[in-house]
Formats: sequence, structure tokens, C-alpha cells
Amino acid sequence: MAFLKKIFLFLLLSILTACEETFTPGMPHAAVLCVNSLVTAGEPIEVSVSKSRLYTDTSDDSGVKDATVNIYANGQLQLASYIPKEGDEIRIVAQSKSIGSVHAEVTVPNEVPIEKVKWEASDVSSWSNEHGYNDIRFRLRVKLTIADPVGENYYKFSSRIEMSDLEQDDELDSGQSLSIGVSDLQYDMEPIFSEHIGIFESIMGGDAYGFTFFTDRQFSEKAYTLNLQFNNCWFRGSLDDLLDCDFILVIHSISPSYYNWVNYVWQRDNGTLTEFSDYGFGEPIWGYSNCTSGAGVVAAQSKNEYHIDLTDFIKETIITHNDDNQ
Repeated sequence: MAFLKKIFLFLLLSILTACEETFTPGMPHAAVLCVNSLVTAGEPIEVSVSKSRLYTDTSDDSGVKDATVNIYANGQLQLASYIPKEGDEIRIVAQSKSIGSVHAEVTVPNEVPIEKVKWEASDVSSWSNEHGYNDIRFRLRVKLTIADPVGENYYKFSSRIEMSDLEQDDELDSGQSLSIGVSDLQYDMEPIFSEHIGIFESIMGGDAYGFTFFTDRQFSEKAYTLNLQFNNCWFRGSLDDLLDCDFILVIHSISPSYYNWVNYVWQRDNGTLTEFSDYGFGEPIWGYSNCTSGAGVVAAQSKNEYHIDLTDFIKETIITHNDDNQ
């Protein structure tokens, strides 16, 4: 993609007449307070306060020693132990005598319902040794259907593996390691992950790798099924050591500020407008912020989880493999 961009920019430079413009960027001449927070329903609120750094700063210190933070929920001042819930209107106010004040507001979105989940394993292979140690590899295909509520909504998909009472890769009494993993999500198999990519970015080779944020613009107030395929899945261990293991699908309902921030980061790192602006063919892309100081992001999310129990599948695969090799 980078190579194609360079070719295209070279062609533009060779055919367009050069132009020159004098401008004064609207940048602050003094440090301002920067507030960052991701408010999650059901979890304590953590707030990071720092000060912005100017290009001319010689110090890397961005700390603010005299900063104070107040958290309001639905107009009421809260204690530090406050636990936010869905629908809460959160206002975070930070103050510093030496720098100034800043505030930001966000509403904790409601959890999105998960209507149904279907999954299947494919390309299963299994190997074992005389000590009962097994190495299983497979692909996992998941269809996850959500029910989009009324209004404009923003989402994120994530996943994780959990094994009861045991951390992955822990050493067992047998001396063998126990490990399970589900990875290598095929981002291009779910088109909704690419909705933020413009036609030009697509032509230039842009893809959705690593990006699992999306909106409901294409399925507003309807059900939508995410098609998810994980090509690198495994279990390593013995049948006797196998504990309950769940693959957990997580749908995050996120605030507009969260989506706008990650979309800005993608455009900054992968979009073509940034490179065009460097050559004078577009407006510069400035950082996104919903704080009154113009520095920092206050976002919010709620989560809904669905657990896929892989225990029986792994047991049956091991038993079938052992029977076939007797």
C-alpha cells in the first residue's frame, strides 16, 4: 500500500502546478489539561490527567502535580468508588491552578442484545505421543447475531480465552504445558469491519486488519450477523489435565467519542489524506478530542458476552484420535 501511495503522489506532483500559501495554524501557545478516560459500565472509573506538550518543549514531563478530578453522574457529584451503569450521563471535570480546567461529557451506552450464536470447527488435525500429550489444531467459524436498538449506535468486537483455575501455558504436574488459543481473525471475511475505508483507500490497498469497530449505518434497528473466522486455533495438553475452557465473544456498545477516536487513529496511520496533506493537496488531519481543552478523549462502553464452551469438542477430538490409532 505504501509503495502505491508513493507512485500516486509522484504522479500528482508531476502534473499539478505548485502552489504556495501562508497560514497560521490555530495551535495553542500554552499547555492545556489533557483528560483521558474509558468509562465502562459495571467497573470503577479511572481518569488520566496530563498536560499537553508543545513542539518547542524541552521536557518530556507531562505530569500535573496539582490536578484535581471530580466525577459527576446524572448531575450529581460522585465518590471515587462510584460504579457507572448503562444510561448514566458522566461528566468529568479536571482542574489545575497552574494550567487551568477542562471537562468532558459522555453517556454510557446500553448493552446490545446477542440474539444467537452458531459455531463450527473445521480442518481439525490431532497429534499425540505415548505420554498422552495431545496437539490439536483447527479453524473456528462463528456466526454472531446482534439486535441493533433504536438510535445511532457504535460497536466493537473482541474475544478472549478462559480456562477455569489455570492460566494459559501453566506447567502441570506431568511436566507438560497446557495451552489453548483462538487467534488469526480473518478481518476481510466480515465486510462491516471495512465500512470506514473509503473508495480511494480501498484502491490504494487499505484493509481492515486489526480494526473491529463498526456502526449500525447499514443495519439500523435490525439484526445483523457477524461472520467471524479464526484460522489459528489450538489445544496442547493431556485429556486428564483438560479443564473447562471457554472462548468468549464480546460485543462492546461504545460511545461516539470512542468510535471517532479510533477512526481518527486509523486515518492517521493508514489513510491517504494524511500523506496528501503533507504535499499540500489536502487539509491537515488534526487529532480528535471531545474535551473542552481540545486535548484528550473521554469515552464510554458497555459489554455483552457470549461463552462458547470448547471443552466437549476438545475431549471428543482427543478420544476420536486415540480410537483411530488403536
